[in-house]
Amino acid sequence: MRERVVRSGVKGMTAVSVLALCLAGCGDLTAPMPAEDFNITVEVSGGFAGVSYSFEVSGQEGVVRGLSCESVCDFDPGEVFTTLSTSQIQRTGEELRATGILLLDGIDFGTQCCDQFSYAITYEDGERRSIVRGDSGTLPPLLLRAIDTLTGMVDGRLPIIVALESGPDAFPNDALLVDDAQVVGQSLEVSVSYSGGCATHEIDLVAVGGWLESFPVQVNVFLSHEDNDDPCDAQVSEMRSFDLTRLADAYRTAYGPGDPGETTLVLRLQDPTEPGGVRLIEYLF
Repeated sequence: MRERVVRSGVKGMTAVSVLALCLAGCGDLTAPMPAEDFNITVEVSGGFAGVSYSFEVSGQEGVVRGLSCESVCDFDPGEVFTTLSTSQIQRTGEELRATGILLLDGIDFGTQCCDQFSYAITYEDGERRSIVRGDSGTLPPLLLRAIDTLTGMVDGRLPIIVALESGPDAFPNDALLVDDAQVVGQSLEVSVSYSGGCATHEIDLVAVGGWLESFPVQVNVFLSHEDNDDPCDAQVSEMRSFDLTRLADAYRTAYGPGDPGETTLVLRLQDPTEPGGVRLIEYLF
């Protein structure tokens, strides 16, 4: 990231300098809050097409909701894009705090060039609040990655839950059938069916049990399903999309960065209809 002058009343200092001072004397601004006690608002503008819209992620309500749609967008204010499980809510709050966003309050990183997407992101939990601005060429990489995750939720693409120290028993596991699954870019597209129709069903893709030291490396993944005691028995079929980049990040932490586009990870997706109860899917990143 190119260092830029901080516009927060600390003349002549860079964002890196402010972060260093804050880490030394601002207290623990990354401390966790209750899982539901946060609200995130993201304003998106610019790009080649000139988009302009905003949305929020409410931890308390567990939803991703549209706020305003001005240009090159197609939703009504207040429209709910997706519902988040308890695990998704917790990890979304953790990811935002891990970027150091509470240390960056009031900083505008400016713009790098034309046709970049510009963002204004507001994070709040309890009495803590931070507003950060910048574009896709100037924002700190961790914060930009978190924003990419949030904007993916607007399209219904939830991030994979990486819980390699856990097993499937730590997550809801109501009945669910996998009709089809394939990797498209950096997402796993899964066609599922289940019995219901009268309640919101929470479905997460979860990686558990650590890395399997084969070549290429493999990892166990499964679809966690919370049916919220749906009393109805209609057969529901739908497509779900899951962003795999958190899993790629975890792999790089364990094995090193590697060459972009040349790493293969085999997803062992639990599927009782497949031989051995596992569907093998290659993920290239």
